[in-house]
Amino acid sequence: MEQLYEVPERFQLSEDLHTGVNSLFYEGVSYKGRATRIFAYYGIPDSISPDEEVPALILVHGGAGTAYKSWVKEWMARGYAAIAMDLEGHVPYGDEEHTERMEWPSHPWSGPVKQGVFADYEQPVEDQWMYHAVAAVIKAHSLLGSFKGVDKHRVGITGISWGGIITSLVAGLDTRLSFAMPVYGCGYLYEPGSYYGMGFASMPEVDAERIRLLWDPSTYLSGSRLPMLWLNGSNDTHFPLSIFNKSYEEHLNCYPINRHSRLSLHPGLGHSYKDAWTCSEVYAFADSIAKGGPTLTEIRGEQFEGDWFSVHYASSVPILEATLYWCKDDRDWRITKWETIPASLDAINNKAMIRLPKHAVSFFVNMRNEKGWITSTRVMKIRKE
Repeated sequence: MEQLYEVPERFQLSEDLHTGVNSLFYEGVSYKGRATRIFAYYGIPDSISPDEEVPALILVHGGAGTAYKSWVKEWMARGYAAIAMDLEGHVPYGDEEHTERMEWPSHPWSGPVKQGVFADYEQPVEDQWMYHAVAAVIKAHSLLGSFKGVDKHRVGITGISWGGIITSLVAGLDTRLSFAMPVYGCGYLYEPGSYYGMGFASMPEVDAERIRLLWDPSTYLSGSRLPMLWLNGSNDTHFPLSIFNKSYEEHLNCYPINRHSRLSLHPGLGHSYKDAWTCSEVYAFADSIAKGGPTLTEIRGEQFEGDWFSVHYASSVPILEATLYWCKDDRDWRITKWETIPASLDAINNKAMIRLPKHAVSFFVNMRNEKGWITSTRVMKIRKE
């Protein structure tokens, strides 16, 4: 880790005076005995004064993505410095605004390319894609924190899908971070019921256990003391709520400071960059940590009272509504049908109450404030006598 904390050598490519988003290569870890480089876009808001320092974001793409210039621009417009790196040896010039799977050109300093779900497990650890991806993200942090105008004490990370997996893992490794926001991606990938679980099941048992300990975020979440936002859809096809909720609880229960973490479950949310980028909770959570902005609603207590369920909360923004989402069948979280019932709000006592349906099996409650930000309770099982 000490070597990854060192500022990597950089190779400047371009400086865009119009958008402020620049491009470069920076030094990666060696691959099969040769040096590697990682392509990245980065930018620092040009509106800051000479002595001002702004917070910053590390942006980690998913399995079908690359470094996105538009992603960097979005965070710059919100007053953050940002860096988005490519993790598969691509140079996305000309196609950086597209978020669908593209065939971006490769460069000669590339490390390994991702192969399925840890399908390179037979390779030496230092030659596996995940090793290089994690190292590239931590090195990006070291580089970003070295730029003039960046407050290295206010650097967060967010990632989407595979980027969310990496974000969840790095949250337990890189102690310099201020906060982390995995979207879709999480830990406990080895459990059955998903594409990732099938990948682990296809490995010999001894290798599956070794890869679990090496690269599943569940290995590292217990070591994370970061405030984290966990954001997902209610029926995500890649990261079902069974493992997503478990990842959130693993992190939340580790340290008292993790009470600053939040869970935000969005019914009907698609699995894409565009869908993820529209979720205002990500920007609000970052602002609450890095800029002292209003916080997302805090769930302070959950209580069963006979057939009733109550949620105690604290919110710096008035709560507009609370809604119970419940299902009769949770055997496959990807196709679970969620029913909804509005909860009763007691604004004086900061409490929401709802009678649990007789046939409900699993449920969660969403609290939505006047800004539209959603905070969710854990996904829970109905207690049957």
